[in-house]
Amino acid sequence: MANNLVGKLEAEFELKSDADEFFHSFGAKAHQLPDLANEKVNRIEVHEGDWKTEGSIKLWTYVIDGKVEVFKDRLKIDEENKTITSEAIDGDCMKHYKNYIITLQVISRGDSSFAKYTIDYEKLNENEPSPTNYLDWLLHMGKDVDASLIKA
Repeated sequence: MANNLVGKLEAEFELKSDADEFFHSFGAKAHQLPDLANEKVNRIEVHEGDWKTEGSIKLWTYVIDGKVEVFKDRLKIDEENKTITSEAIDGDCMKHYKNYIITLQVISRGDSSFAKYTIDYEKLNENEPSPTNYLDWLLHMGKDVDASLIKA
């Protein structure tokens, strides 16, 4: 029965902006995200640590499905593999999921670069939906950031 509660969602899109700049927008420069994706991200505050040190804790305030929600995460950044992992430790998603981990990986393929989002989750019960709305939000927010970086 527990296997029905555990899942993984993945999606990616091609970046038009500089891959390194996009990657750092979610790590060391995450404080800029409310400016880069202002319709999706209202505020990000550091609660422990800083913007780029592993184990740092941030509180996100964002809009999804027309509602303001919060997400408190523990950060892990792998510069070499261009991977950022955000493990939920509190927030609205924890009303539905026992475990909730978002991974962003910036991948180069030939002359192109891609942003790949993965959500690993465990539902609190079988009646909870898969977090497809959160994956859609991540993709739209990522595309907003990508577009803002091109304009900058």
